[in-house]
Amino acid sequence: MRFLVPVLFLLSQIPVGGPTQVQDPNYPLRVRILERNTSRHNGSMRMWGRADLMEPQAQGFDYESTCDELFMVSHGDELYSARWKKQDRELEMLVSKMGTGKSNKCVLKADLKPFVYVRGEHGIETKPIS
Repeated sequence: MRFLVPVLFLLSQIPVGGPTQVQDPNYPLRVRILERNTSRHNGSMRMWGRADLMEPQAQGFDYESTCDELFMVSHGDELYSARWKKQDRELEMLVSKMGTGKSNKCVLKADLKPFVYVRGEHGIETKPIS
């Protein structure tokens, strides 16, 4: 029984990743993750939240993903490299594996919005697209 607890602990660990250090030319879009929620059920993980597509024009979107790697919320100028897998519906984003210099691909189902998300005094707010 005492061996079961460490094994369960190791199985509960989820790899965490962040933005890549260098922009990959094959992934020309830049994504800022503002909010990330997670749930786990029967060994699978689901993430959802709010983000901004920063290029070619800033635009907010809600997303959902079932990636195996938990990605971090963006801080400061941290932006994820991405490209459209299905135009305006699915983004393929690069998530850097901590301490390795390597990255994994993560697909986000995207629901584009007619505004941009911003962090405000009262949490995440919206701002018209300029």
